[in-house]
Amino acid sequence: MATIVLDQDRLVVHLTVWEKVEATHGDLHIPLAAVRAVSIVNHPLDSPRGLRAPGTDVPDVVKAGTWRSSTEGVQFVVATRGERAVRIDLVKGQSAFDVLLIGVDDAEADAAAIRAAAGL
Repeated sequence: MATIVLDQDRLVVHLTVWEKVEATHGDLHIPLAAVRAVSIVNHPLDSPRGLRAPGTDVPDVVKAGTWRSSTEGVQFVVATRGERAVRIDLVKGQSAFDVLLIGVDDAEADAAAIRAAAGL
C-alpha cells in the first residue's frame, strides 16, 4: 500500500515495488504549494475516468497508473479493492498530474495532515 509522507515543502507518495510495476511509475514528489484541495474517496476503483496509459486496470481489483480525461485532466491512481483513498487536486501546470488518487491505510489522517501542511 502506498504511503504519503510530508517532507518540508513536498508531498511524497512512496509506492511499493509492486505498485511501481503496476503503475509503470516511480515515487511521486509534488510541491505542497501545488495542492489545491484534498478529499476522501470511499470507492476509488470507481473514480478514474478516461483512457489509461500506461498502467494496470483489473476491474474491481486494482487500478494503478495514469488516466487521461477531458474532464478530470491527467490523473495518477493507485488503489485496490477495499481501500479508501485520498484525492489530491493539484494546480494545473505545477505537476505532470492534475489529480492524485492514492489508496492509503488511514485516509482521514492522511487527508488532515496534507490539508494542514498545505494550509488548506
